[in-house]
Amino acid sequence: MEARRFGFGASMPPANKFDPTDEDIVAQYLLPRAVGVPNAYEHAVIDDDPYSCPPWELLRRHGHAGSDQAFFFVPPRDMSRNAGRVSRVVNPAAPGGVGGVWRGQKGEDKVLIIVRGDARGPELTVKFRRYSLSYYRKGDRRSTGWVMHEYHVVHPELRPGAVVARIKITERAKREQKLQEEDAVIARAAAALVPGPDQPGPSNYFVSESDYGHAAGNAFVASVVGEGFGDNYCLNEGEGSGDNFLQDDGGNGD
Repeated sequence: MEARRFGFGASMPPANKFDPTDEDIVAQYLLPRAVGVPNAYEHAVIDDDPYSCPPWELLRRHGHAGSDQAFFFVPPRDMSRNAGRVSRVVNPAAPGGVGGVWRGQKGEDKVLIIVRGDARGPELTVKFRRYSLSYYRKGDRRSTGWVMHEYHVVHPELRPGAVVARIKITERAKREQKLQEEDAVIARAAAALVPGPDQPGPSNYFVSESDYGHAAGNAFVASVVGEGFGDNYCLNEGEGSGDNFLQDDGGNGD
């Protein structure tokens, strides 16, 4: 995703991307947080709880509705319970909405060796763990296609609870989302072509009730009785209109 979308300055070329590797996340963002350094890149790694709402709502909240991913500092949690398995319940974005849960397997440990820029200083060996989780809507066994990677330092022992999360949408989910949006556009266009009950259509005739009386289905019954008519009426087809009207049959009621 473009670096400028993460606040790295409008002077950067559009081709510059902010897509850090696991090692970049640990060395540049997680370790400084773990030793108590203030967050100098809060425009790129946001202080917020990824479990406070569904992932798409979280990204929208911070101006990343059109982004494929975003990064967050996670509030401290116990990462070792349930033998390394992680489960995080997510509340709905609004009352009456549908929440969900982040589910993941045992984390993957990696080792990172950090040296000074001139390569003459002492090395620092860092062991970190990455948890991979998938987001599920409540009551749905199928993944939404949103994934989260959580990073925290295992060794050396530093500030407890320092965690960085990368939240992103998979390519499969992006394709499905695009198809759903296209289907919705087609459905709206099709609905606009179907006449509603108040629109003229094959079964709606342009007949004035004030001229022909009150409506009875698609036939209109004449309300004029007396003057010039006998007592007997019959249905005759209206000329050129296809409508039926009660006409005098010329009888006298016998």
